[in-house]
Amino acid sequence: MVCLSKLKVLLVTSVIVFSIILMIVATSLQNTISPSPKNDFNFNLLFRYGVGAKNELNTFEGTYTKDMVLDPPITIKLTLSNAELEQIRQKMVEVGFFDYPEDFPLRTDFWVTPRTDYYIKVENGSSVKEVSWNSNSMLENNVQDNLLQLVDLIRSTVEQKPEYKALPPARGAYL
Repeated sequence: MVCLSKLKVLLVTSVIVFSIILMIVATSLQNTISPSPKNDFNFNLLFRYGVGAKNELNTFEGTYTKDMVLDPPITIKLTLSNAELEQIRQKMVEVGFFDYPEDFPLRTDFWVTPRTDYYIKVENGSSVKEVSWNSNSMLENNVQDNLLQLVDLIRSTVEQKPEYKALPPARGAYL
């Protein structure tokens, strides 16, 4: 009789311990599976560009927003592969992006209208870098060339995606 009672206690204790272990493992898995489209090497960017910086690539959220000029903007799901993100990161390193100031002074000798605005926020590992400029910013020639190379790379990466190609053309234009 005593032996049967000890067996019941052992069985109940084992079930409780097993349940606790199962809950810990489930919680651990839930915390490691992120619902956001984060990439494997923790590099993300928010890239806004165009008149009023209304076009937006957001790899944090896995979205792209297209400025439709006269119509409301359209936001779609769009993700970049780790290889595409690594190519952008490498270009940022190559052009010295992480050494640029947060913003650049404006020119006083002439103005471009409509003005094209740019904003890039980058999460690179545990650091965050933000840089903004526009077509009226005073940039040294090499900095301007480097930033244009980076912008061209990001835009061409987005524009070759089928999701982007499926978007309708914007109606209207900025003058």
